[in-house]
Amino acid sequence: MVSKYHFSTIVSRTHIFKLMPMIHSLHEHCRDFHLYVLCVDQKAYELLQQVPWEHVTAVQLHEMEDPELLEAKGGRTFHEYCWTLKPAFLFHVMTEYDEAEYFAHLDTDLFFFSDAGELFAEKPDASLFLTDHRNSERFASYYKLTGQYNTGFVGARNTGEAYRAVWQWRQDCISYCTVEMNEEKKTYGDQRYVEKWPAQFEDVHVTESIGANAALWNIEQYDVSLRGGAVYVNDTPLIFYHFSGFTLVTENEFNLCWYYHIDDEATVNMIYVPYIKNVKKWIDEIQKAFPDFRDGFIPKYAVPDTHFYTVET
Repeated sequence: MVSKYHFSTIVSRTHIFKLMPMIHSLHEHCRDFHLYVLCVDQKAYELLQQVPWEHVTAVQLHEMEDPELLEAKGGRTFHEYCWTLKPAFLFHVMTEYDEAEYFAHLDTDLFFFSDAGELFAEKPDASLFLTDHRNSERFASYYKLTGQYNTGFVGARNTGEAYRAVWQWRQDCISYCTVEMNEEKKTYGDQRYVEKWPAQFEDVHVTESIGANAALWNIEQYDVSLRGGAVYVNDTPLIFYHFSGFTLVTENEFNLCWYYHIDDEATVNMIYVPYIKNVKKWIDEIQKAFPDFRDGFIPKYAVPDTHFYTVET
């Protein structure tokens, strides 16, 4: 599949309701892409087949696992192994589907509001692309826990330097990848290994746009507005929002953020409500085909009482 952008993502049955909106938003805002989806269980693969998406290829786990990954798998929790797979699958896509100009890993809980190509257009000749957390005051202390960069998006150009970096990231995660935040080792899942990239590799570009990887950890410091039908953060178009901490409680009830109540109405109405509508659409679509499918919902008693939102029906 020859496209300018080859993206990778990883999904389990519990995240399929979030994957569909991400794919939908890519189709709306990216002209020349192909998305490769690693399905880590059979149900996720089955569900993805229900929608005849263009520019999407589902890959089963056995198609890319190798002895190194299988050995690591034996000592990891499911969550830890999924994080281990992020750079491994990105490298798999870069080697098996290598015709693209650019590659990137995308977390399933991203949602695009404008052209994904802008992520690379800032510095087209860079080899590697990272996004800073840009933590707000509330999350300033998290830099020493979760790191400088967020690996919900990690981009690479088709260069030898990028292949070396992603391979090193793959090997680092195979060696050690846990859910614990270790300040001494400077590790947290797959994420903190990329902090070494600016010193280790050439042509590493940290995205300048605050519209890239806006999320709960930085959105409080921005003014959100609608201009000509496009969402802006301050004076910058929102490229994608990372809906980390967004929880599905039922088909009609959601928790927007595990950490705090989002007081800004513009953030809720212009960013979260469009996403909720899209999530709700795909819940309805999937449950038409699979009426008993409810994976991905978390009981309300297990969710912090921070910001519940109910869709009126």
